[in-house]
Amino acid sequence: MKKIISTFLLLNFIVLQAFSAEFDTSIDADIRKNYDVESSSLPPLPKTVPTATVTEIPKTSYNATGKTYVIKHGTKVILSSKSTISDWSARGSKVSFVAQNGFTTKEGAIVPSGTLFKGTIVNSHPPQITGNGGLVELKIDEIYYNGVLSNIETKLGIANSKKVFFSDIKGERRYWKNFSKAMTPGKKTFDATRTCASVMAPIPVVNILSIIPLLGGSVVYVVNLVAAPVVAIFTKGGHLSLPAGTQFQIKFTNDTEIRG
Repeated sequence: MKKIISTFLLLNFIVLQAFSAEFDTSIDADIRKNYDVESSSLPPLPKTVPTATVTEIPKTSYNATGKTYVIKHGTKVILSSKSTISDWSARGSKVSFVAQNGFTTKEGAIVPSGTLFKGTIVNSHPPQITGNGGLVELKIDEIYYNGVLSNIETKLGIANSKKVFFSDIKGERRYWKNFSKAMTPGKKTFDATRTCASVMAPIPVVNILSIIPLLGGSVVYVVNLVAAPVVAIFTKGGHLSLPAGTQFQIKFTNDTEIRG
């Protein structure tokens, strides 16, 4: 019996091994058909290079000739400011402008619109007493023709559609406006007492007393009239503030050499 069992187990082991060998062979053939198992390394991964978008900043090109040109005396140019100018602007600070109109030199060279000018705040102060407004004294003294700096001498003629004298741009002077405001209390008191007197006058019993409020109102009005000039002196004028884009007109005060 033991021999029979041993023989059965031996035959069963042999059959299973043969089946297993046949199965492994088929799997191995299929793998070799689709993959290069002989290679010792895997195929390289595709290389990817990140792309970056480069934005080129346009550069202003100038065609500087290296020559000297002459701008004729009296040449007028309209400029537009690139920043705010106010009575708070510090003395000595620079302000930039852009030419709104082109013009020519004596040699016939064209200075185009868009040419850069620069000015200096010579003096400034906020509104002061006596009704004076804020002030800015502006001197436009540089031109950049073809990107080349040249010093110039000009006179400021118009700022924000108003004439300018001695290159001083002034805020609103408010002395008489402040004088009128200072007179308001006396005027209101006088008007009220006059109305009261006119109401009392037709009444026989009190008409004689109507003169009292009228006299009182008159006294207040006269006192206010005397005090108003003094009060107005100690009040201030208006602030000066010219936003970016404000137009100015300058005039060259002599024949001026510029490079470019």
